[in-house]
Amino acid sequence: AYPMKDTWQTEGIFKAIEDATNVHLELTIVDNSNYTDKVSLAVSSGDSPYIIPKIYDEKAYVTGGGIVPVSDYVQYMPNYTKFVEEYSMEPDVDTLRQSDGKYYRLAGLKETALQDYTFLIRKDLFDAAGVDVPTEETDWTWEEFAEDLKKVKAYMVEQGMCGENDYIWSDMWCGQTSGYGQGGNLLKLLGASYGINTGWAITTNYGLVFDWDNDQFVSGSISDEFKQAYTVIQDLVSNKILDPETWTQDDDTAMNKFYRGETALISVNRAQYIAHEEGITAQLGEGNFELYLAMVPVGTVDYQAENQRLECGVCISSRALDELGEKDFIKMMRFVDWLWYSEEGLTLTKWGIEGETYTVAEDGTYSLTPAYYCGGLTIPQTADDQVDMREELGYACGNFMYGGSTALLTSNLSDVWKDFYDRMGQYRTLRPLDPTVALDEDQMEMANLWGTPLTDTINTWTNRFAMCQADINTSWDQYVSEVEAQNLQNIIDLYNEVYQASKTA
Repeated sequence: AYPMKDTWQTEGIFKAIEDATNVHLELTIVDNSNYTDKVSLAVSSGDSPYIIPKIYDEKAYVTGGGIVPVSDYVQYMPNYTKFVEEYSMEPDVDTLRQSDGKYYRLAGLKETALQDYTFLIRKDLFDAAGVDVPTEETDWTWEEFAEDLKKVKAYMVEQGMCGENDYIWSDMWCGQTSGYGQGGNLLKLLGASYGINTGWAITTNYGLVFDWDNDQFVSGSISDEFKQAYTVIQDLVSNKILDPETWTQDDDTAMNKFYRGETALISVNRAQYIAHEEGITAQLGEGNFELYLAMVPVGTVDYQAENQRLECGVCISSRALDELGEKDFIKMMRFVDWLWYSEEGLTLTKWGIEGETYTVAEDGTYSLTPAYYCGGLTIPQTADDQVDMREELGYACGNFMYGGSTALLTSNLSDVWKDFYDRMGQYRTLRPLDPTVALDEDQMEMANLWGTPLTDTINTWTNRFAMCQADINTSWDQYVSEVEAQNLQNIIDLYNEVYQASKTA
């Protein structure tokens, strides 16, 4: 999305890190599209770089011994341990522990869970259709949301903005570019409001969810909640509201439909907001539309999709310990502690150098200096001679910007996003964290053996349901039968056996 430039090393983030710490980093540059594959290859070959950032799931690297159990070394990381203690994050960190009781990823730590993904709507169209979104969104259900969208489409058809057979919602982060064959972001948001893991979230325990009333893991993928959620999606598609191409098209196609005024809403996150605003302004012109960050509707629960205070994180290769020896290895871990967990390090990687790239007002407000803008911080360009701080210098870059205090996490937010988080805090709740299930090597191998075809089967059917290629009612029994045939009960039993054993250990 923003390829590294030489300036990152000569005058940007890596030079700033070296100036601050006297640590010079030898870099291995990997394209984002095959990053996971390259990391896996490097770890399995024993030739991995010492510090491996941007890891979401480390389980595959644990059993081969390619990465270090970092929990053995956090005692040498004062910033990390202080953050964990100050914000009572021990239960969160415990979710990282493997069957040996240790954890192998230094996750990004966030003081609170902030919902990053939501829907950006054309409020002018909703208003004209008689839909008062700020009032309705506080507790609107998906069914009510669908009815509102039908009103919006009726208005757009009446105004000649689209035809009866056109769709007014064609979404991104679901199709070829970034849906990964799982239905992506939209189905994750939908699932969260029904208390299940679907879309991007299907990788969470193979779609299992914890039933707190009965103290056990169950399958969310064949539950009544799943059927309710996909009934809503099918209603939206069959009524020509939601474009079934959402699950096959690339992201640019979805964005361009929204920018041209063909659709009335699209998914958004903090990093994408400015791009959406600029894109639609370029097509429709300033003052010809009004945008609004709407809350995701409620299903059977009022949960926001994000409940994790942990972000992707850093793994440390065993090669680092072998080649450095423990004394110098601990020095390196102190550097990792500074870069990812100190206020100074986190501020540097997000904002750059005070006085050069940013300033802080007396009231604590952060601002970029006039030479820069930053799409990644949702700070728009206001002059032709400005450069993007992230693209040019590497600050505000996803390789580093994982967490921090709420004050730092929100220090770049516009009033639009601050207002959104105020509303989320009032009208949505955090989903409880599922209990940790730490599988040992043999159990993990068996779970993957069962789980891979299971999730493939679920993903195939969810995409068919989402595109209305299979009717959720008439095909439900066949779907359940095929999912159950993929060792579903074996995985449920395995999770519950390990969970129950952990309670008595």
